[in-house]
Amino acid sequence: MSVARSSYRFSPDVAAALSQADRGIRARMGNHHALFDYWRFAMSTICGVDAFYVGFYREGRKIVYPYTFDDTIAVKRYVPPEVFGYGPMGQAAWILRHRRPYTYASDTGMLLHHGVAFGDQQRISEDAITIPLFETGDGHSAVIGLASIQTYKSHAYTDEHVRAFEWTARSVATVLAREREDALNREELAAPAAGSHTEQPSVAEVVQDVSTILADLHARICALEEAIPIDDHELVRLVTGLREQCERGQTETMDIIARPSVHAESLLNSLSSKEREIAFLIARGGMTNKEIAARVFVTESTIKGHVSRILRKLGVEQRSGIAGKLEHFFD
Repeated sequence: MSVARSSYRFSPDVAAALSQADRGIRARMGNHHALFDYWRFAMSTICGVDAFYVGFYREGRKIVYPYTFDDTIAVKRYVPPEVFGYGPMGQAAWILRHRRPYTYASDTGMLLHHGVAFGDQQRISEDAITIPLFETGDGHSAVIGLASIQTYKSHAYTDEHVRAFEWTARSVATVLAREREDALNREELAAPAAGSHTEQPSVAEVVQDVSTILADLHARICALEEAIPIDDHELVRLVTGLREQCERGQTETMDIIARPSVHAESLLNSLSSKEREIAFLIARGGMTNKEIAARVFVTESTIKGHVSRILRKLGVEQRSGIAGKLEHFFD
């Protein structure tokens, strides 16, 4: 049975909405377009949501946005998935660094408007909440993404809305973690062919190509939908279903590179507990072998042996590469 966690923090109406949201979110495991679409809908039952997006951090200061929504006629509500880079001073970097929600009220939207705009370029959000998405495992919580609700009305969001958004994010994180566990379990059963391997860059390139094709298809379907006589109910139903199926295909295609890499999790699992401890000391603080040896009470030569094995297991040649592999697992 789903029960609203820490319901005393919420008004009765919000607590009831959150309990319903939890059930709906968990019921959409395996269909990320439906999952994120329902998450948006669930938040809209609690507060005003004119725009909504979900993004996942990837290597090279990239964010994949598998789901974006803008409730305006100009963009027809649905915004195709996209990949953007982010700088060190924007909202995405702030969320990754501070690991807590950002609100429009904290700086009157300066950080929000510093980033890349989406949806209707003629309108500017007047209030917003952006929260980090966490993944927890082996005693470490990693910021793997972010989600945002925005509205064109000023002073619309309260502290309760921030807490509610965080609460639903935990339900979404639970679904994503369960899917991830299932993927790891299936990977254990797979027997790769000798010499076979998949290069991530080539997968990303294919995804981008397919996304371009689907975006063009989506535009054509929308044009057809507008041309259909409104009284032709059967044709309207068929074309609407086709558009929705295309939107799901766009989300699922981009999600191939949006979700955290199972391979990256396998790399982390390949390290022993002592190797993980040493790897995080190197990644977080750039500590030398001598400093780490004093920290964990072993000889410097022992640390050198651990570092060599860590480099080999993570597939990097220099210590600086360790931070890149573990950047989203920092405390």
